[in-house]
Amino acid sequence: MLFSEIANYFNKIEEIKSRLEITDVLVELFESISTNEIKRTIYLIQGQIAPTFKGQEIGFGEKMIAEGLSKATGYTRKEVDKLFTKIGDFGEVAEKLVGERKQGALFSNPLTIEKVFSNLEKMSNEEGKGSQELKKKILAELFNSASPIEAKYIARIPLGNIRLGIGDPTIMDAFAIILAKENNKNWQELNDDEKRKIKVEFREKIEGAYNVFSDLGTICELIKENGAKGLDKIKLSPGTPIRPTAAERLPSSKEIIEKLGKCAVEAKYDGFRVQLSKNGNDIKIFSRQSEDITPMFPELIEAAKKQLPKSCIVEGEALAVNQDSNEYYPFQITIQRKRKYDIEKKSKEYPLKLFLFDVVFVDGKNYMNQTYLERREKLQSIIKKDDNQIITLSEMKLIDNPKDLEDFFEEKIAQGLEGIIAKDLNAQYIAGARKYAWIKLKRSYKGSLEDTVDLTIIGYYDGKGKRTQFGLGALLAATYNKENDTFESIAKIGTGMTEDILKELEGILSKLKIKNKPKNVISEFEPDFYVNPQIVIEVRADEITLSKTHSCNKAELGEKAFALRFPRMIKFRMDKKSTDSTTNLEIKKMYENQKRVQLTEFNNN
Repeated sequence: MLFSEIANYFNKIEEIKSRLEITDVLVELFESISTNEIKRTIYLIQGQIAPTFKGQEIGFGEKMIAEGLSKATGYTRKEVDKLFTKIGDFGEVAEKLVGERKQGALFSNPLTIEKVFSNLEKMSNEEGKGSQELKKKILAELFNSASPIEAKYIARIPLGNIRLGIGDPTIMDAFAIILAKENNKNWQELNDDEKRKIKVEFREKIEGAYNVFSDLGTICELIKENGAKGLDKIKLSPGTPIRPTAAERLPSSKEIIEKLGKCAVEAKYDGFRVQLSKNGNDIKIFSRQSEDITPMFPELIEAAKKQLPKSCIVEGEALAVNQDSNEYYPFQITIQRKRKYDIEKKSKEYPLKLFLFDVVFVDGKNYMNQTYLERREKLQSIIKKDDNQIITLSEMKLIDNPKDLEDFFEEKIAQGLEGIIAKDLNAQYIAGARKYAWIKLKRSYKGSLEDTVDLTIIGYYDGKGKRTQFGLGALLAATYNKENDTFESIAKIGTGMTEDILKELEGILSKLKIKNKPKNVISEFEPDFYVNPQIVIEVRADEITLSKTHSCNKAELGEKAFALRFPRMIKFRMDKKSTDSTTNLEIKKMYENQKRVQLTEFNNN
């Protein structure tokens, strides 16, 4: 098919506001395209040349479009940029300049879908010295042969902004109608309600296939070639990501138990949700959006080779863990691991752990239709022990009452996690859907700890990994209780300290360390070294939470105490004595203010 035909369909769709009408035009387009052209057409509509998980990007942006237009039309780069500033859409800029070109093309051939697609593909594959000039030449070749309307979409497609209002759901709707018509000879005689029911049935089948095989181009090609039977060819297999299941929200532990009854409650880790796919030594890691992020996490790849079976698809949360304090880093730290450069450096600086919470495929067997408990049992059985244990099982408890669920939630918050996920024990894995099979409870509406606090150091931990040379890895810090003249632990701090601060701290604290816990220190933690409570530091944290392991205000609160979530050292407070530290009563007031902010934000939302 000529590209001009597709461009005319696109132009027609652009003028339509009704989604139903857009879908009807797409049906007409897809029915007119040959089987060997449909996959490429779908990708072009998506602004891609391959499914997302292939990681094959077209590889250029507005600057390249401007250069290609200038080269093809005879306008200067300055003139192209000026027109874009005025119009704000490179599609319309291309349409105008190609229609009013200053120079004619020496060679011009009618553009086909294949030609446009292959040129974009060539540009994607070009790398290294001279690649930019070659890309400009290839793009200019397309503009040279393009009509104004073709140029409009040749410019837009690589920018991922085709401006048609066509997303994956609309494409699936169109193919559902195509299948409904093919499988009902009396289609035109059916009323609208009957048509809708049949269409919905096929739409669900198409989406079901897409949920386990994230390549809509291939799915549409199979439908085009085999009709509805083509969907039966879609199978779960390592190397192709499935669309992850999603959790619903409920505001309280009580409502979760009312909804699910006895359920599995897992820690909700604040990191990257990843899907790890393994087929022998071919290991892929996909993001929630099915993006291939494999190169970013070399330690997870090595761990998967040792700890997971030959063939599997598993899901989990990857997050950076402080090896010195064995605490979880905040997401702001973990997010630094998502990068294309300095990967090895960051992997050593912030090593990851992968906490697996589900399995959908092992050694040729699909586990999606099995219950949560069956999948959990299988997952537990396939994780092999290793010295580093980089891959491990997510923490989980079976809970059947709101109080225990709330306690577990508060415990996870105190550990620096996002909250919890409650899961229906009998639910199957529902790919790509948000159902009440999973329910999350987290502090989405939380007041943050806006002020810093001044804490006294009561102990420290030996340095591990790269901190071994400093002899100090993390600090144990406390608030001051004026009434009892004691120091009550509130935070274990492993971040915020530069190498220079670590050296300085070790020099100071090594002179203050003692064998036994000071009598005026209240702490259930046992650091490698206790110190006399003299040194005060300024600390910032995300939130004040409740903890069963710290001691601040525990005498008043009973089983729990106040703790800081994601504490980090800001600086020394040499101008303060330990008795000038933030008191337990001040922390209590700050916590109450924080809760009021949370309630206000919740009510406002």
